[in-house]
Amino acid sequence: MNKKNFVNFLKKRNLTDEKILESVKKVEKMEGFFKNENYNISNVSQEVVEKYIEKLIITKENSKDHLITLARIFYLEERKDIYIYFTKIFGGLGVIENIKSRMQKVVGENLTKEIFFNLKEPTLGSKFTSFPLFTNELMKRIEKNITPELLPKILAGNNHGLTSESQNAEQNFFKNSKSLDEYLKERHNRKVEELQKFANSGDVWFEQIISQNTVDYVKSNQEILSAVRKGDKLYVTKIPYDTDKFLNTEDPILKKYYACHCPFARESILEKKEVPFNWCYCSAGFEKYPFEQILEKKLDVKLLNSALKGDFFCRFEIDLGNYIEK
Repeated sequence: MNKKNFVNFLKKRNLTDEKILESVKKVEKMEGFFKNENYNISNVSQEVVEKYIEKLIITKENSKDHLITLARIFYLEERKDIYIYFTKIFGGLGVIENIKSRMQKVVGENLTKEIFFNLKEPTLGSKFTSFPLFTNELMKRIEKNITPELLPKILAGNNHGLTSESQNAEQNFFKNSKSLDEYLKERHNRKVEELQKFANSGDVWFEQIISQNTVDYVKSNQEILSAVRKGDKLYVTKIPYDTDKFLNTEDPILKKYYACHCPFARESILEKKEVPFNWCYCSAGFEKYPFEQILEKKLDVKLLNSALKGDFFCRFEIDLGNYIEK
């Protein structure tokens, strides 16, 4: 670790001197572990990083702040592969808590307690292979106790805790457009331009490295990172989780695996232990939330295709209801 660079990096993020000192100590402790394994930050394998996180879990040091600190040093040291691994760990934060909270509002506290009774959520930093067992059991209980009509209302919410403020820019773009269709087309063009910048720079875009093939793939389908309207419905296709690998494999199992974003279900595809596809309503909620904020109204969503259903892509239908064009 270049301590000076790391300290400056943290100062730019407005961390206090105390937090900076704590962060440096956490990284130095990790470096000591790597040294005993004959590695350093620049050449450590994901397997050794996983081994270190397992140690943090045992010692109950696997807090969100601790793992974010470790992610930062890998980002700074341009270990993009390990940084992306950490983004996977953070991908499920808050999801189960938000589903539980919504479930209480829809079906009541007693049934929610029954569904979650003795159901232990995987610990932060746990290996991803441990997640599908939890998700399978949760879905088994949900589908047994909750009607198909209510299930989407519980799962298809803002489970990742996006803020309404995060959509302010898009809301302004929409208000300044002549129509919803014009906005959707313009939104897609902007997203393609954004991806092109990341492809040119080589920086990490959310959880993946963007190749030119990825840019061209998204550019070819307005449903990806935007939507297409047909009557009173919007159609949205989710960008694959690892688009470059998705495009470069013909293996049907891997294609579905690279399409899936969900840390609670993705590994089930490789293990051939399928998580019920209704779980994908969680992803449907993520896709509809921006449009709810832009249009300033609650919307219903329908799951059409998903990797857990056996498809090579995830696609949703968002009902505009009684939306009236401005």
